[in-house]
Amino acid sequence: MRAGRRRVCVVGLVGLVWWALGAAQATPADWTNTAYDPRIPTLDAVVGHAVGSEITAPADAVRYVQALAEAAPERTKLVEYARTWEGRPLVYLLVGAPERIREIEAIKADMQRLAYPRSLDQAAAEALIERLPAVVWLAYGVHGNEISGTDAGLALAYHLLAGRDDPTLSQVLQETVVAIDPSQNPDGRARFVQHYAQTRGLEPAGDGIAAERREPWPGGRTNHYYFDMNRDWLPLTQPEVRGRVASFLEYFPVVHVDAHEMGTDSTFYFPPPAQPYNPHITQTQRDMLATYGRGIASAFDRHGFAYFTRDVYDSYYPGYGDTWPAFQGSVGMTFEMASARGLVGRRRDGSLVTYADGLQRHFVGSLATVETAAAHRAEFLRNFYRYRRSALAGEHGGALAYLVPLTGDVGAVGKLADKLVAHGVRVRRTGEAQQVCDTDLPAGSFVVPGRQPAGRMVRTFLEPESPIDAAFLARQEARRARGEYAELYDVLGWSLPAMYGVPVVTCDRLPALAEGTYAGPFDPGFAPPEATTVAWLVPWGTRAAGKFLAGALRQGLTVRGADEAFTIGDRRWPAGSLILRLADNSQHTAEDLLREVRTLARATGAEVVASDTSWTEEGPSFGSADVVPMVAPRVALAWDEPTASYSAGSTRFVLERQFDYPVVPVRTADLRRPGLSRFDVLILPEGGDYADVLGERGVAVLREWVDAGGVLVGLGEALRFLTDPDVGLLATQRERLAAVSEGEREEGATVDGSLIESAEDYAAALQREAPTPDPLPGVLLRAVPDPNHWLTVGVDEQKGVNFLVEGRDVYRPLALDEGVNAMRFAPAASLGVGGHLWAENRAQWAWKPAVAVAEQGRGMVIAFASDPNFRATLDGANLLFLNAVLRGPAHARRIR
Repeated sequence: MRAGRRRVCVVGLVGLVWWALGAAQATPADWTNTAYDPRIPTLDAVVGHAVGSEITAPADAVRYVQALAEAAPERTKLVEYARTWEGRPLVYLLVGAPERIREIEAIKADMQRLAYPRSLDQAAAEALIERLPAVVWLAYGVHGNEISGTDAGLALAYHLLAGRDDPTLSQVLQETVVAIDPSQNPDGRARFVQHYAQTRGLEPAGDGIAAERREPWPGGRTNHYYFDMNRDWLPLTQPEVRGRVASFLEYFPVVHVDAHEMGTDSTFYFPPPAQPYNPHITQTQRDMLATYGRGIASAFDRHGFAYFTRDVYDSYYPGYGDTWPAFQGSVGMTFEMASARGLVGRRRDGSLVTYADGLQRHFVGSLATVETAAAHRAEFLRNFYRYRRSALAGEHGGALAYLVPLTGDVGAVGKLADKLVAHGVRVRRTGEAQQVCDTDLPAGSFVVPGRQPAGRMVRTFLEPESPIDAAFLARQEARRARGEYAELYDVLGWSLPAMYGVPVVTCDRLPALAEGTYAGPFDPGFAPPEATTVAWLVPWGTRAAGKFLAGALRQGLTVRGADEAFTIGDRRWPAGSLILRLADNSQHTAEDLLREVRTLARATGAEVVASDTSWTEEGPSFGSADVVPMVAPRVALAWDEPTASYSAGSTRFVLERQFDYPVVPVRTADLRRPGLSRFDVLILPEGGDYADVLGERGVAVLREWVDAGGVLVGLGEALRFLTDPDVGLLATQRERLAAVSEGEREEGATVDGSLIESAEDYAAALQREAPTPDPLPGVLLRAVPDPNHWLTVGVDEQKGVNFLVEGRDVYRPLALDEGVNAMRFAPAASLGVGGHLWAENRAQWAWKPAVAVAEQGRGMVIAFASDPNFRATLDGANLLFLNAVLRGPAHARRIR
């Protein structure tokens, strides 16, 4: 539709007038087929623009749903469920018949009975199903620059409340309660709207290179910390998603719609999804997806809207807004609309797609979903109950129990238990020490029953693998043999125990359990530190110890770190243990220092032990050169182009929000300017061409800074910059595919002749000489430490550290005169710990460096081959990363 023209579209039995660009303001008279109640305010009346004529700002979206709730209090309930990092409210609006809204607390209570049916017999369940409405959850704009869904949600809310004398609408309001979340990511949407307002001109520009359609870094997709929140339903790191999951678990909607946008040249996607399905999504749920798909297709066909299904968007990774609900027994769906990325976008064929187009299609799809749920209310509620009941009965298979011993990093163990509780998983604790399934379980260990309503979620979250369909994998191997990419949409490894570094044991029987169900939060139960005349000691190897160190350094306390293990009395203290001597902190009185240490211990959950002696029976003494005085480093983080915003954001989040340590983002181009010398650590996140942004002068400044004592930490693809021979900061190189000859193809106009005598010869001829390895599809790989290097203190030598590895960058080991391979990937037989791994990747990644350290001048370069802060999910890698950032400067000062 071209700018300035106005079109009307009828939506089934009800209609929605929608406006092209520059259209007149809307009035109730513009709606067709349904009479609208003038007492219900239009968007125009509240915000000042008609639906589809402008991109509604997030604050205005909240203002409008507040106005709807005030106009129809008997049929609505407005709930604020969270606040963003930037302080913006996240809300949902419940819409239903008056009796449904009056009974909403009873409806929630009855859904809890249906969701946890251990004491619910079939007759009682059927009675609940007979009277309960189906809750339908419609969520829009989890990616802030996918913009049309928000206004579609507002239009739908108006339609449900203002429509009169429509029998279909009456059925919807009686059979369902509709929850509308207009903007799941108001911080990102605000960023987009501000950019659009700053760049728009006299009329909308649909060209792909127009400034209004080309967002600057980082774009509006992500939230304040640049997280893709459509991947956060599994890790639950962001307040927006934590609030969303908590709300879901109150109502257990039968369907959850996550409305998105995609490339301008596409059409519209709705389920059924593409292969592969997660194996723990049931056939009944697949059939329900098909039912919804047919309902939406019917509505789209009536309007002549193009769409596609069963392509691109799969249902394998369990952390999307359309897959997580499935493991609770509901159905999750993604909608994807071709995006105008503004008010209008021009496709490559010259046709236009408008913001109003997106609004209309999302409205039609959402309304069709609600109508389908209303028509199948009892069936879908019964399917939900049967799903939960079947998991309680163990029909999904798996272990009877998942044992989580309270050993090692007990804080990490407790965090895993708390995370499962937040997901609605039932967790129990042992009341006494015991041995079950050849596993020692100290008192207070955690047990996750496999036979519970969320049992399928337990399996997919806690087991190392969620097997992919064999036929699908065979097709992907065939594609790879043809030189094509595998059809995989997201990561294949996500096992929470592997990411947290917490051992979980499957068991065929339940141990003796304490009374009641664990509700959290976890308390490690360490005694508060006692007064001392010499020092307090903190054993290293836990995230809590890392938080203690970060907090002590921020408070200006002097802390020493032991590079080797030592023994005092009958206790052995592991390498990395912290020593806080009274003599080093004489600026504080003993009473004040004790108060500060106790406050830190309580806030971080670290074990802090008083020692009235510094005499060590074994290992270094407190005054040894191997006990290094720590400094509070000033940390800079490369920001803006060419960094990958996800990596920059998650790195900042891990340091600031998980360890409470400040970071200073510095625009990459400004690293060429004076001022870098004031920082001790510089982190280069994953990213593109750093050399191009820095230029020759910037690269020289960076080398000079490292030579002078700086600690440069590179993550993932940033190693391409560090290993560039023209940069000269790290001596290793990326490897080519090991299975192909290392010979270089001769440059020139002619090549040697060849004979092709078979299909195999032909396939070989299509391959480039010495290609790079196929990209890893996001799998968990185990790395093991060099136990003699300070960087690996706190890393369990047997367990190692698990990294989530994507891409094709594998590096040769550093030679002895080039540096130290502080962490190397495990041998092939024990390399993969989660997700499907291509055979040649398994062979080539084995034994290669995962973390390398190279001294340069008085400084050093620390290189992580894979980002240890990936989506802030790799808690098991946190200490290794903290060692680099917080211990690195102290060790750089020792370099001579």
